[in-house]
Amino acid sequence: MRKPAGTNKYIAKIKPVIRNTKFSQLKIDDIAKYMDISKVTLYKYFSSKDEIIQQVVEYSISFLQEVDAVEQDDSVSFVERFQKTFLQSLICVIYFSDVFLQDLKEFYPHLFENLAIALINRNQNLQAFFESGMEQGIFNRMNAVLFMVQDDAVLRRMMEPSFSIQYDVTLKQAIIDFYNMKKYQLLTPEYLGSIDDSVVENELAKILQTIS
Repeated sequence: MRKPAGTNKYIAKIKPVIRNTKFSQLKIDDIAKYMDISKVTLYKYFSSKDEIIQQVVEYSISFLQEVDAVEQDDSVSFVERFQKTFLQSLICVIYFSDVFLQDLKEFYPHLFENLAIALINRNQNLQAFFESGMEQGIFNRMNAVLFMVQDDAVLRRMMEPSFSIQYDVTLKQAIIDFYNMKKYQLLTPEYLGSIDDSVVENELAKILQTIS
């Protein structure tokens, strides 16, 4: 069945909420409030609470498919694709939080499985991208899997509220510093001088604004 026009904007409004709040525990009244619409209007777009979480997962899988397209787009330089994949990894950590994934696994296992498959595909494509860059001498030789796992582990720790307090650093600055570390780990000296970091800094500001 075709989704009514405008559905995605309401899905986008609920996604920041269910980063830290279990969707299974939300009532329809709560969801309508977070979407900034009446319950009557909500039912014009979604037939049930289950349909909402289904749309959230479909939205997420579509995002991961867009990520795959970026990684495989040979018309874009490896350096630019590295920047895009870093930002996409951040978005994945933000919206596929431990709270969200655990809730999905427990209460909506079939949806969790669909998302898990999309995440596995994303990781496989990302690994292939890094290994291709290494083959062409643009990226330094290293274990591509560990390089990828590093993103998820470190960015998830940074997203914890205690991180900024414990280390006396803003979230934005911590992520920029981590990006710079990744950049120096990955790029060979020949390509380090040509990278435009302002692209990442500008996009990072937009991403963090959505969860502030």
